Order: sequence, then C-alpha cells, then structure tokens
Amino acid sequence: MTKTLAAIAELLRPYQWAKNGFVLVPVFFGRNLLHPDSAARAAAAFAAFCIISSAVYIFNDWRDIEADRKHAKKRNRPLASGRVSVGAALTAMAVLLLAAFSISLLLPHKFLLCLCLYLVINIAYSLGLKHTPILEIFLVSSGFVIRLLAGGYAVNVEESTWVIAATLSISMLLSVGKRRGDIARDNDLQSSRKSLSGYTLSYLDAVLSALTGTTLVVYLLFCVSDYAVGRYGQIVIVTALPVAAGLLRYLQLLIVYKDGDAPTELLFSDKPMMAIVAAFIAIFGVLIYLG
Repeated sequence: MTKTLAAIAELLRPYQWAKNGFVLVPVFFGRNLLHPDSAARAAAAFAAFCIISSAVYIFNDWRDIEADRKHAKKRNRPLASGRVSVGAALTAMAVLLLAAFSISLLLPHKFLLCLCLYLVINIAYSLGLKHTPILEIFLVSSGFVIRLLAGGYAVNVEESTWVIAATLSISMLLSVGKRRGDIARDNDLQSSRKSLSGYTLSYLDAVLSALTGTTLVVYLLFCVSDYAVGRYGQIVIVTALPVAAGLLRYLQLLIVYKDGDAPTELLFSDKPMMAIVAAFIAIFGVLIYLG
C-alpha cells in the first residue's frame, strides 16, 4: 500500500510544481504579497495550477505509456514501469481535474479561462502536437505565459508587456535547452519523440544563442523602462546581474556539462543556479518591500 501511494505521488510529479511559481509572480512584484486577501488568492491560484498540471502529466503519461517504455529515463515512470495501473491513474486524473476547477470557482472568471486554455493546449499537445518541431516549443512556452497572466487575474494585477515578453523568451530558452539535453544524452532510444528529428545540436545551439541574447536585451529594456524605474527606482538595473549570471550558468550546464534535459531538476540540484535565483528574488524583495 505504501509503495502504491508513493508511486501515485510520483505520478503527480510534484517536483514540476516549481514551474507554477510563475503564477505567484504578479502578487510578489505587485507589492501584494503582504496583503492577506491577495496572498490567499495567489495561493489558491498556485494550488489550482499545481493540481491541474499534475492531471495533465497523468494524461500525457497515459497517452505515451508505450513510447515512455523505450525512453532512457521515462521508462521508470509509474505508468510505464507498471507501478501504477491505468485505472488508478485515470481515476486520480479525474479527481484532480474536479479539484482544480472547484478551486478556480473561488477566483475571478478570467482565471478560470486561463485554466481552461492551459488544459486545452496541453491536451492538444499530448494528442499529437508535441511531435511537430518548433510548434511544440511554442506550446510548452505558452504554458508559462498563461500561468503569469492567470496569477495576475487572480490578484487583479496587470502585468507589464516587458514581463510577459521576458517570460516568453526565457520559457522558450528552457524548452530549447531541454530538447538539446535529450539529443545530447540520446535519451530517446527508439526515436519515439518524432519532434527531435527536426533538430540538431548545431541548430539548437544557434537558437539558444539567439534566445539568450533576446532574453537579456528584453530584461535590460525592462530595467530602463518607465514602468520599472517608476515602480522600483533606477537601482532596478542591479537585478540584471543575477539574470545575466543565470543565463550564462544555464548555457554552461547545457553545452559544457551536457545537462539540461530536466530544467526543473537543475533548479533544485545545481547550487550555483539556486544561489543565483535566490539572489534575484532577494534583491527584488528588498526593492519592493523595503525600498
């Protein structure tokens, strides 16, 4: 029984919930983190996305159960390895969907629309669009932007177009990095991930270079924009330092150490990256709440 529950918990991929941190960006940067009502709504929004993302992971694992058994890493997943039955997985998925939409009813209707859009895109992705090169990168990246917008709707904070653009750019960078990691490590043993045939390491390296430059430029433009200076002061440019360091470290992990096939795991396993992210949050925390 204990092993079964542990396998179901693994099926939910709680380590991936870090991606839903984008839902909390508006309440943090909007100076509302210390307001009980806003904090509660942000927490509810975060919970809803964690729950529905886990439901999406179950659906994807169910659809890809045979392909995952041929993948170097994914064959160890609960469904692919047989540690969780299909019936149990689909039941858990239904319960999660019900819970996510129940929570969303407590929030503004625009949040519910974002949740529905996220679900539709991910279902379409799992049903076949993930096999289309380039398009699949945009679909994965859209999930981060949707999370950002949903978090803003939950706490009634309108996000700057600069923040949206930076989120899209960095999410594409992470998606491309994951594809590069899969190819570099030859994870897809039986070529079941058809989209990978549309990429080469040299092509992905070129895209990574372009996206890294774009991300840094967009962030620098954000730092000198009237929006950022008016909210945080000219000292906001200091936050570009950890951003630049994070980008360089990510490229180092991808190209030098041939890591990056699991970007979320990097966040919790690479100490330099953890320190960089912590420094970025700490600096902004001082500017927003102590400045």
